[in-house]
Amino acid sequence: MAVTTTHASYDAARFQWQRLRDVIAGRDAMIARAIVTSRAGPSAGALTAAVGEEYIPRLSGQKDNEYLAYLCRANFFGATGRTVDALVGMIMAKPAETKLPSPLDGYQDDITLSASPLREFVQQVLMEEISITRVGILVDYPAVNPAGLSRAAAEQMNLRPFLRHYTGETIINWRTSAVNGAEVLTMVVLSESVEELGSDEFTSQSAKRYRVLDLTAQGYRVRLIKENGELLEPEVFPRMNGEPMSFIPFAIVGGSKVRKPVLMDLCDTNIAHYRNSADYEHGLHLVGLPTPYVAGVSLQPGESLNIGGTTAWVFSDPQANAAFLEFKGDGLGALERAMATKQQQMAVMGARMLTEEKRTAEAENTVSMRSASERSVLAATAGDVADAMRQCLRWMAQWAGGNPDAVNFSLNVDYGAQRMNAQMLTALVGAWQTGAIPLQVFFNNLQRGEIAAADMNFEDFEAQLDDQGPALETHSRESAR
Repeated sequence: MAVTTTHASYDAARFQWQRLRDVIAGRDAMIARAIVTSRAGPSAGALTAAVGEEYIPRLSGQKDNEYLAYLCRANFFGATGRTVDALVGMIMAKPAETKLPSPLDGYQDDITLSASPLREFVQQVLMEEISITRVGILVDYPAVNPAGLSRAAAEQMNLRPFLRHYTGETIINWRTSAVNGAEVLTMVVLSESVEELGSDEFTSQSAKRYRVLDLTAQGYRVRLIKENGELLEPEVFPRMNGEPMSFIPFAIVGGSKVRKPVLMDLCDTNIAHYRNSADYEHGLHLVGLPTPYVAGVSLQPGESLNIGGTTAWVFSDPQANAAFLEFKGDGLGALERAMATKQQQMAVMGARMLTEEKRTAEAENTVSMRSASERSVLAATAGDVADAMRQCLRWMAQWAGGNPDAVNFSLNVDYGAQRMNAQMLTALVGAWQTGAIPLQVFFNNLQRGEIAAADMNFEDFEAQLDDQGPALETHSRESAR
């Protein structure tokens, strides 16, 4: 088997992940999936329709330029991306409860050895987990650690444990086995892209390599392998406090099994809305422009009819007729109602991330002691991320010579969704998705519904959302105006 071999579950899920990535990224990504840039011919940079249109199928008989116009007229409703941003913001609205042993002092300011603080790292992991419900975290340690070096000197040289996160698409293969009665990860292959210098100092190119982590008779092993199977460097057997390691310090959030993305239904409804919009805007384009017609008139070769304020049409045949075509019927109205219905469905789907999860009673008279917010899909996601982070921080503490049992980490799981009327919550999420309410109003409603903390001010809430990317930053500034 080649190192590029992918797991069967990976192959089954990667198309769902691609749809989610494109829909979350927005309109440009959706169009880019359907067109390619061609520099052939006299028109450099001309856009030509690709062979396969994945999101908006080409209408029968449409030429490339007509299909491109059809795509560009469609209005993309970014409900899925807005929902991801809002849900991450709700979890991060309250600081994570973090307790670390003394050997990890200062690690929170740079948990990745690349100047990323722990809070930012957790936010990235949450974004991935909510987006495609698949992300992994690796605890790593620099391979070179000179013998006899004190811990303080090693940390000054950045020779200490650190975290990396891997998206679902980069976890291409894995294997689990039963060890001492527990199911543990015994092999995982991670795809990595690295930039290599090109022919001069100003150019670079991306190269792919594979990080293979597995358990052998000698303990935990790490290999870096090229696509052709060649080792990039000698294999490494990391040691923890001088001893071989009997486990792979890699945690997949929610477990190794690939799960259905929590936003998949919202994503597919978003795409269906996009298709409706393409047909609706195409219809408006066809019927919205005044189109004259004449009947009972025969034009001579080379003769034409001009139209304008200084032009009159005089026909010798009294049966001749001239008028403007006018659209009649409910075709566009049906499309408009279909889009409105899908917008409402998307608002409900986003709100359900916060509301109680339906569960089948295990036995008669069974009474759950957990609150509704603790059973929400969003709270479950936060719990999965917190569990993986807690395990990785314990591995870090163990590697740094600290007490792993002293580590504690938990994320906010109280969003107060049950204290807000369900219809109000749905309307609030829908209004946020459409941009119909400003950020201040959104925050005020979350705070009144006990979703945002009572002691949190708007500036802190806005700053946390701005940290998540340009889309929210733009939205918040426009709303402030």
